[in-house]
Amino acid sequence: MQVWEENTYSRKWAHSLNFMPLEDELQYSPKPILQFSREILDKNFDACLFAPLIWDLSGTNTTVESFFPKFAKEHNTTSKILKIKKKPVFPVLKLFTDLMSIFRIEVVLLEPSVLFCMLSPYYKNLLLRRKFNLKDISSSKQIVTLGIRAIDAVVFEKVSVKAKIRAYGFKMEIVSEPLLDWMELDNFTFSEKRFTSHVFFKNKDWLIHLVVFYERENFLWHSSLKVPPNAKRALGELSFAASASAYENFSHESLGFKDKSLSFINIPSSPQYFLFEMASSKFLECNSTIVSTFLKSNQTGIPNKHSSTLTEERFNKRTVVGLQELKAIFNPLLMHFWIWSGTMLGWYRQCGVIPYTSDVDFGAWASEVDDLEEILHRLENIEHLKLSQRMGIVEKGLEFNINCHGLRVDVFFLYNQSNGTWYAGHRPSKAYYFKYHHPNFSLCSATLLGHKVLVPCETELVIATEYGSNWMEPVTSWNYEKSIKNRGPNIYWEKSMVEKVYQNN
Repeated sequence: MQVWEENTYSRKWAHSLNFMPLEDELQYSPKPILQFSREILDKNFDACLFAPLIWDLSGTNTTVESFFPKFAKEHNTTSKILKIKKKPVFPVLKLFTDLMSIFRIEVVLLEPSVLFCMLSPYYKNLLLRRKFNLKDISSSKQIVTLGIRAIDAVVFEKVSVKAKIRAYGFKMEIVSEPLLDWMELDNFTFSEKRFTSHVFFKNKDWLIHLVVFYERENFLWHSSLKVPPNAKRALGELSFAASASAYENFSHESLGFKDKSLSFINIPSSPQYFLFEMASSKFLECNSTIVSTFLKSNQTGIPNKHSSTLTEERFNKRTVVGLQELKAIFNPLLMHFWIWSGTMLGWYRQCGVIPYTSDVDFGAWASEVDDLEEILHRLENIEHLKLSQRMGIVEKGLEFNINCHGLRVDVFFLYNQSNGTWYAGHRPSKAYYFKYHHPNFSLCSATLLGHKVLVPCETELVIATEYGSNWMEPVTSWNYEKSIKNRGPNIYWEKSMVEKVYQNN
């Protein structure tokens, strides 16, 4: 197995671990959350490259055999074949990756249809349970999507490289965009104040789509791509083009362990999580206009001290630690979790954490809790988090109160209802809970304290529902029962349930 720590060139793709020497007693260095295992892949995953890819969109058959009628017939399996996707991808992929190896450029196969096909039945089914939609990735035609690091994209400007690409039978087109402010701040080296966002290579009836990933703080970012209507008709839907997007930093793995001819063909080290991220990858920039308006309107009205006993610096560092440790719990389970309540308000209104808050808040979907005991077991084995209190049950009102070295971290589990969503507020001393009602929302990506987070795409709508129309005004004496705008009536637990729903550690 090719391991990125041992491969000089693949370090460019490796997860950058940021050591955080803190000025207090807390020392924290994040560890790789998702690592490659061959069990992630179907035992016949190479068939996804060597055979024509055919889709079974019925959702009932999700092994590799369901994509290949001939293979299925030989093994006495049946499937409902609905649509032919594309010819075998291996010939063009082999030609292109061999070409890139000449320039010592590592590309990573990102084509969603092929990655999904390669996964084991367990991860296929898990992705489908997480609302991964096969129809969203089944309309592109003879296209193969790969990823490349920005540091390697500059090679394509060299005359000698362009000549070699033509000699291999490819026509190349580079898409460039005006530099963004954060790129200039991060001291990227660019010519003519532009950056390369996407690169296309045409070879006979195949199109290679190369997505250029930029390191942005502690995650990866790629630009959107404006596709003309006539091109959309010819290409179908092009993945990684609709919006600027963010992904957790990832390493890659060579498929050479299965077949020597696959040595230069790489996939993300956690292909199942990469596919899981796609639906929530759309990146929302922090709105500097809102921040400027807030600061101008509240120059003297913002307290400069935390309600917490922690200093602002310690508070922020523990927020990062809590976020990273929650990722270690939820990401391997393909569970969405996002900044919520006051933490979401701080991101939207101030591009950071509210400086006088006392805790950090996250949301998660109760419907994605497949095994509560597994989540609790993972939480018990996380070094920097300790569960202080568990309230509610998976079916209704679940909430975790977690301690992260003196910082309270709340995780609220949300539930779907006919006209939106809800989550619970609890009063354990009186054995009741109440519902905070919210409209439906989708999830996007953003950055908080230098790290990728998820946030409701309809952020202002969600905030206004909870905090009212005057959400721009700071509230220093917040009461979780009385100050909230979307609170429902008290709901009392049956006496026999109280001990079960309120558990202190």
